[in-house]
Amino acid sequence: MQNRALPRVHTLIAAVAILLGSPLLGACSAPASGGESSSAESPVVTVFAAASLTDVFREASRLFSDSGHRVNIVFNFAGSQHLAGQLREGAYADVFASADETQMQAAIDAGRVEKTNVTTFVCNRLVVGYGRGPAENSSVAAEVISLLKLAEPGLKIVVGAEAAPIGRYTRQFLSKAARDSRFGPEFRAGFEANIVSEEQSVRSILSKLQLGEADAGIVYASDLAGETELQSMEIPFDLNVSAFYPIALIRDSAHREQAGAFISFLFSEEGTAALEAQGFSTECRAGESANVSPVSSVESSDHAND
Repeated sequence: MQNRALPRVHTLIAAVAILLGSPLLGACSAPASGGESSSAESPVVTVFAAASLTDVFREASRLFSDSGHRVNIVFNFAGSQHLAGQLREGAYADVFASADETQMQAAIDAGRVEKTNVTTFVCNRLVVGYGRGPAENSSVAAEVISLLKLAEPGLKIVVGAEAAPIGRYTRQFLSKAARDSRFGPEFRAGFEANIVSEEQSVRSILSKLQLGEADAGIVYASDLAGETELQSMEIPFDLNVSAFYPIALIRDSAHREQAGAFISFLFSEEGTAALEAQGFSTECRAGESANVSPVSSVESSDHAND
C-alpha cells in the first residue's frame, strides 16, 4: 500500500513542478521581442552637445534615422564647459559638439579628442531676446537706440556665466561696444549693472526670459528661430560675435563608424538644410570643410591609436 502510494506522490510532485516551473522556464528562455532584438542590434552612439544644439540635433537624429541608419543616438545636452569637464573626468561619449573652440581645446588637452579630427560644422551669432520692451522697430538707427536702452537703470538682464561660451561671447560684444563711440564704456558699465543672473547655459537664459524673470538676455540667433513667446533684437554686425561650433569624434569611441556617419550627415545636403532651418549658418565651413573630412579623419587618426 505504502509502496503503491509513492509513485503517485512522485508523479504529483513532478506535475506541480512542471506547472510552476513552466512560466519561469518560459520567462528565462523566451526569445527577445522584436523591439529588444532591434535595440540590441543597433549600436548606441552617445553625443555630448552644447545646449544650443538641443532642438536641431534632435531633428537631425530623426532625419539620420529616417535615412536608413540603424543607430540609436543618445544625447547629453549641457553647457559646453560642463561637457568638457565630464570628458576630462572620463565620461564616455562618441561625439563632442561644442559651442566654442575653447571647450573643444579643453577636450583635446585632456586627451579625449584628436586635434586632427576637429572640424567646424556650423556657426551662430548673438541677438538680444526679450518678451517686451526695448526694441520698437527694425531700422538700424532704432536698433542702436534700443541697444542703448539696455544700459538704462531698472532693466533686468540675464546673461551667460563667463565660463560658458554664450557668456564669453557676450563679454566680447560688450568689449566691442565699449570701444565704439556710439556706446562707450558707460554703456558696458550700465549694461553690467543691470545683470541680475549669470546662467550656465543658453537654455537657462531662455527659460528665465520665458518665465518673465528678466526683461532681456543675450542668446544665439538659433535660439529664437521659430520662437513665439519671445522677440529678438539684432546686434549690429560690427558689434556682433561669430560663434564657431567645432565637432569631433571622441578618441576612445567604441562606435567610430556610426559616430563618423552621424558627423558626416550633418555636412550632407539634408543635414545642412536642417541646421540652417533652425537659424544656424554653415558659411563658416568654407575654409575648413574643404580640408577636413569627418569620416576620413576618424579613420586615419583614431585607428592609428588602436
